[in-house]
Amino acid sequence: MKSVTSFSFYNSAPVSEILWSRRARSLSKARKAFLRSEPEGLHDLRVALRRAEATAAALGKKKIERKTRSLVRSLSPLRQLEVDRQLLSRLREIGHLPENVAAVLEARWGAEYTKRVEAARVARSGKRRLLERRLRRVARRPQDDIPLRLEIARRRLEGRLSPPPEDATDKQLHRYRIAVKRARYLAEDLAACGVPGLESRIAREKELQDALGRWNDIHLFRERLKETREESEERGSIGLVLELDHLIAVLEGTVAWARREAFAVAGRFARVLPFLERSA
Repeated sequence: MKSVTSFSFYNSAPVSEILWSRRARSLSKARKAFLRSEPEGLHDLRVALRRAEATAAALGKKKIERKTRSLVRSLSPLRQLEVDRQLLSRLREIGHLPENVAAVLEARWGAEYTKRVEAARVARSGKRRLLERRLRRVARRPQDDIPLRLEIARRRLEGRLSPPPEDATDKQLHRYRIAVKRARYLAEDLAACGVPGLESRIAREKELQDALGRWNDIHLFRERLKETREESEERGSIGLVLELDHLIAVLEGTVAWARREAFAVAGRFARVLPFLERSA
């Protein structure tokens, strides 16, 4: 196989500038959107941080990798709560949940979200700005082995892209989802470096990532309902407990359907050759 580094363009200093500057701009834009309370601000901020983490891990930037991973983890509970509120709103709109029950859940979750989001905007805000400046500094330093490092990291990940067995645990399926997401990010990094012909592969990985994401969202939503149900039982809210028992039971089929859909997409995905073999 010809290495992508055999092309003189890929060895030029601007590759480093293009890649890291893109990461810095994405992070800056998402951070500002989050501070302005834009609808997708939190989601975009976590995506920008995850992309920077994947790039840093592939290119041996350990400090950036650690900082971005820490920032992502600090925002994960808040993002999941945001997703859960969105799913609750959908159930409310289509009438799958009595209005009084939906109102109680939204009051509880909404209060928790408001408290957490205000804290998140203040906490680590300085660290996010410092990270942006660090990314811009790295962009000014030539690194001529970027495509090779990205290729090696991508090859390693492709070994983890075989779908897990259908009786896989939720934790195994979650790890597979993370591997697919990181593989897609590295493919997009390679494309940004000028490697051609990756568009269809990236699109397939996005499709698989979305299917796994739908399963993950509804699975975690159901888990939050279980937690809320236990809290309600402790408070003696019997009526709410009964309504939640019914909803949790109904959603069991939805979670199972989303899981089957994810495995179906993964099955189609598994029959496609790793994209780096195509240039052999």
